[in-house]
Amino acid sequence: MNVVVENLPNCITTLRIELEADKVNKVWDAVTGDYTKYAKIPGYRAGKAPKAVIEKKFKKEIREELEKKLLSESCREAISEKKIRVLSLAQIDEVELAEDKTMKFTATLVTHPDFELPPYKGLVVPMKSTEVTEAEIDESLENLRDQAADFEDIKEDRGAQMDDFVVVDYRGTIDGKPVHEVFPKSGKPLSGNDDFWIRMTPEAFFPGYSAALVDAKPGETRTFDIEVPADFPVEGMSGQKIQYVVTMKGIKTKVLPALDDAFAATVAVGKTLTEVREMAREELGRQKVADAEASKRNAIMAQLLSQVECELPVDMVRTQTRRILADIVRENQSRGVADEVLKENEQQILGTAAQNAREQLKGTFILLRIAEIEGIKPTQQEFNIRIAQLAQRYEMKPAKLLKELEKRNALDQITEEILTAKVLEFLASTASVTTIPAGAPQPA
Repeated sequence: MNVVVENLPNCITTLRIELEADKVNKVWDAVTGDYTKYAKIPGYRAGKAPKAVIEKKFKKEIREELEKKLLSESCREAISEKKIRVLSLAQIDEVELAEDKTMKFTATLVTHPDFELPPYKGLVVPMKSTEVTEAEIDESLENLRDQAADFEDIKEDRGAQMDDFVVVDYRGTIDGKPVHEVFPKSGKPLSGNDDFWIRMTPEAFFPGYSAALVDAKPGETRTFDIEVPADFPVEGMSGQKIQYVVTMKGIKTKVLPALDDAFAATVAVGKTLTEVREMAREELGRQKVADAEASKRNAIMAQLLSQVECELPVDMVRTQTRRILADIVRENQSRGVADEVLKENEQQILGTAAQNAREQLKGTFILLRIAEIEGIKPTQQEFNIRIAQLAQRYEMKPAKLLKELEKRNALDQITEEILTAKVLEFLASTASVTTIPAGAPQPA
């Protein structure tokens, strides 16, 4: 067998394979022999028809069977001989069977990217300290107090002041029309609301909105214009004047519970404030360790990615881009972003998805190469645990989920996820850590 390899851009490799007549003849005779055994030829008993008669009558069928047996087998042999790292066989074409029974054909392969693997053991990565400070515990408890706060009407006879919480009814118009009728993409909340809570800060709602309500008392109505900021995301609204008619309905003050044992008991039944502080310390410690480990792995991947440049299979990039794009759209829709806004930013979103897809794929290939070198493999137990976790998440029985994944040809993806996670764990175990003191900024 003679094999000529040609490496093309975008991880495409072609193999021009030539098979000797002896090899082709051997398979041809075997296939013809099968037809001779079972073919019914008028004038001949079963299995007694001459080879030439069989070949003439079933030439097309014999050739198809010959190709089926030889082409894929020869491809596998050529790939093994040339040590090509193949992702998939794209196509086989240009098949030629000569009169002397020599055969030629071209196989097109999608291959793993070609790159030099950088040093990956003992990487030095920054990691924030996992020490929990008293200030962080204080902040955690203050957050709990804030969540438990009550809002009471102010007792003194005064108007609204900055930092107050106020309840208002409002209507917004442009040239006498509700804002959302003039600019449909802006959404109805800009046009009006009842019993709307605002904390009086300079940037609340629109810059200048709260300032226009300073000293307004409950029952008082004020009319004022607001200029839409230059960075407002709806096209055409920047610089527009919105007239607001606002009725002050209530002025509230936030009342925080006392930081004492009684409050602690509402956080954790039967616990004192000292005990709750210790609980907060333990929980913050767990979060910090988890965040630090995630940060460590991210830093490792960032270092490896920055040292590898390679081409990637085009179809895989497209598929991954579509997947990420769908995730971005779903996330923005869940946050209430209008489809029109997504459409306007389509090119930017697509560019982000494509870049992320390339980085993710490159990272996966790097980790798979390391797994190959280090002999890291997922176990059946790890696979079963992952399936059980996914089944619980999707509220399915593991056996049913397994069938669904098999139907979608997604089992290899699950195995790959387990494998890359194991490689990252291995890299993290060999990495050296430079600890960043608590409170210091995290490096990019």
